[in-house]
Amino acid sequence: MDLLKSLTLALALCLAAPALPAAAQTQPPAVLAQAELTQTVRRYADAWARRDADKIAALHSADSVFHLFVEGSQAASGKAAVQTQFQKILSDNPGYASTVRSINSGHGSVVIEYDINMDPPTAFTLASFRYVPNGRPYSVPAIDMIWFSDGLMTAKHTYLDTGVVRENSLSAEKIEVAE
Repeated sequence: MDLLKSLTLALALCLAAPALPAAAQTQPPAVLAQAELTQTVRRYADAWARRDADKIAALHSADSVFHLFVEGSQAASGKAAVQTQFQKILSDNPGYASTVRSINSGHGSVVIEYDINMDPPTAFTLASFRYVPNGRPYSVPAIDMIWFSDGLMTAKHTYLDTGVVRENSLSAEKIEVAE
């Protein structure tokens, strides 16, 4: 990622306010001990590596929020909606895998920098765009910001470089998204 993209992404992360559920905003969260936080993140990464949307969603709270910050995306609220979004991500990219570049944790939160290894076999939608892949694998830089309470994820914000997706597609067509 070039310097301008890195700075833009960093600024977006600084300005993005977490869309935490109302309960998480009004009550102090039960902060995970560092060891428990690390273990939860490992289980989460393992569930993604196994492509298991049920196990991924099981680590989210009942009122969890997932927001993929790309043009036209809507946040998924509630465990069932979050699981549906994750299943779509895995279905659209059957070879989904990721490579972690860094993990930084703080007071009840984690920031993960990683690359999503993409090789979608057919056209897929990502928020308000339909992409036709060019048939070659590629990597998309991404960052997850994840908040925890009571041992579960309450919010996950994912930022990815859609410019890389466009550059590796035969076409990218804007589509209408149902709200």
